[in-house]
Amino acid sequence: MDDNFIIPSLHIGRVNSMNLLKFIVSAAGIGCSLTIFSYSITDGWMRQLMNLRHQFKISKIIMVLDRDVIIRHREKLNQLQFIADELYLTDSHAKVYICSSNNCKIAVVTSANATQNYRNEGYYITDRNEEVNAIEADVRDILGESSRII
Repeated sequence: MDDNFIIPSLHIGRVNSMNLLKFIVSAAGIGCSLTIFSYSITDGWMRQLMNLRHQFKISKIIMVLDRDVIIRHREKLNQLQFIADELYLTDSHAKVYICSSNNCKIAVVTSANATQNYRNEGYYITDRNEEVNAIEADVRDILGESSRII
């Protein structure tokens, strides 16, 4: 995978999850908002997300992470409080990114966690309104059953 992302498309192959996130943020433009679901997250990925936030002046970041992982790695809460505007813990294993701006809405459903891994993963990326709206509805349902930490 050479990180030449096309919207909408379905891919299975080598993908870097941060490159995918950078692509949708750059497509949405300055001042966009992000919702990020992941099972786990690495320190390096969080640093890159902070840099991305400053570069694109991201207005809001909502993070949804697996409760069990964060409980085992409580030290991540210290870093996350400086990155996320809202942090939810849940029993979800979903890996979803939603990026919204005045220009567009883009959703990604992927098998890749918010980590530095670069291996064969799958993802579907779309800007089709009916698909993004359906994914957002699912996100709202999961958030309704989640614990808000920040």
